[in-house]
Amino acid sequence: MRTVGIIAEYNPFHTGHEYHLRKAKELSDADFAVVVMSPDYVQRGTPAIFDKYTRTEMALRCGADLVIELPVCYATGSAEYFAEGAVRLLDGLGVVDTLCFGAEPVEASGSAELSAAMDCGSFQTIAQILLEEPESYRLALREGLRQGLTFPRAREEALNRYIGVCRNETGHTKDSSDEAKKERNMLAALLSTPNNILGVEYCKALKKIHSGICPLPLPRRGSSYSEQALTGEYCSAGAIRECLEKGDAHSLDGYIPECIRAQFSEAGTCPIFPDDLLLLLTYRLIERDNLDAIFDLSGDLAERVWRLRFQCIGKRFREITALLKTKQITEARIRRALLHLILDIRKETVASFCREGYVFYAHILGFRREAAPLLHEIRQKSALPLISRAAHAEKQLSDPGRQLWSLDVAASHLYRAIRAEKYGMPFRTEQEISPVVM
Repeated sequence: MRTVGIIAEYNPFHTGHEYHLRKAKELSDADFAVVVMSPDYVQRGTPAIFDKYTRTEMALRCGADLVIELPVCYATGSAEYFAEGAVRLLDGLGVVDTLCFGAEPVEASGSAELSAAMDCGSFQTIAQILLEEPESYRLALREGLRQGLTFPRAREEALNRYIGVCRNETGHTKDSSDEAKKERNMLAALLSTPNNILGVEYCKALKKIHSGICPLPLPRRGSSYSEQALTGEYCSAGAIRECLEKGDAHSLDGYIPECIRAQFSEAGTCPIFPDDLLLLLTYRLIERDNLDAIFDLSGDLAERVWRLRFQCIGKRFREITALLKTKQITEARIRRALLHLILDIRKETVASFCREGYVFYAHILGFRREAAPLLHEIRQKSALPLISRAAHAEKQLSDPGRQLWSLDVAASHLYRAIRAEKYGMPFRTEQEISPVVM
C-alpha cells in the first residue's frame, strides 16, 4: 500500500486542488492521499474563508482519503514553521511515502526564459544550503538585511551570490558565463514565489528530520498564485476569495469542482474575512502594554505597531497592514503578527513546542470509509496519538500536547463565535463536532 501526502490550505477548494489531488496519486502510484490541512486560520495571516470542517468535506469529495489538522501556531507561521510542522505530522503517521507539492515556473533575473522549476534536485540543492547555512551565505544574507532588503529578497540575493562563488571554487563553470549566471539565477529564483518557497522548506524539513518521505514537485497549471482575476484553466484561490468578498459568487462555477458546487454555494453565504477580526484586534491593541512576547511581533515591528496602534483603529485590515508596512517588513509578516496578537500566540510558547518535538498528536478532521486500511496501518505505525474525538483528547495527551491542543481549540472556538455572531448561526464547541465521514 502506497500513500502520498499533501500539505494544503484549500482556502477555498477549487478545480486546481482537485487536479493536484488526482495527479499526486497518479504520479506517486499511491492508493491513498493524506492531506495535512490548515485549520480555521491560514499562513497568509487571515482567517480561512470557510471553516475547517467544510473545507475537509470538500477535499474528501474530491479525492482526499484522510484530512489531518495542522496546529494553528504552525498554520499561521512563516514558511519554515508551516513546512516543518506539516512535514513532522506526515512523517509521524509512519505511512506516507511521497510528499507532492505544487511548484511555480520562475523567471531568472535578467532573462526572459522561464524555468518550470520542477526538477526535484533544484529544490533539494537550495534546501541543503538553507539547512547548513554556510558562513559565506550567512554573511551575504546579513549584508542584504543591512542594506534594507526584506528578508525574502535578501535571502534570494544571498543564495545567488553563494551559488556563484561555489561554482567558481569547484571549477564547475565560469561565473562570468551567461550559462552560469542563468543557472544560479534560476536556483535562487526558486525562492521568489510562495509555492516554491514552501517546496524548498518542505525539502529542508524532510532533510532536517531524516525522513524517508520522497518530495515530488508538481507543475502548477493555470493562473499564478498571486493572480486576482478569474483567468486561465485553473484560477488562484485569491481570485475566488476576491469574488466572494465582492458578492460575485455566480461567476465561480467553472472553477469549482462540480461535485461540491452545491456545498460551496451554501458555504459562500457565510464566509469569514479578515475584517471580521477587527473588533478583537482593536481590543488587543488597546489592552496590551507589551507586544514583544507575541509570536512574530518583536523588535522594530513591535515598536511600530505600538507607536501607530491608535491610527489603526477604524481602518480595514488591509489598510492596517499597509499602514504598518515598511521597506524591510512585508505585509505577509505583518498579517501573521497581527493574527498572533489576536489569538494570543506567544513566541516562547511556540519555542517550547519546537524544543519538545513540534507536534504531539494527529487530529483527524475527516476520512473516507474506503480508507479503513489506511487508518488501520496508521494506528499500527504512527508515532503520534490519533485524535478522532475532541472530547477524548485531554486523556490522550500529556504536556506539551495538551497546551498545543488548548491553543488549537481556543482558536477554532473564536472562529465559530465570530461566524455565529455575524450570521446568527448556532455555536458548537470542538467537543461537539465529529470528524467528517464520507
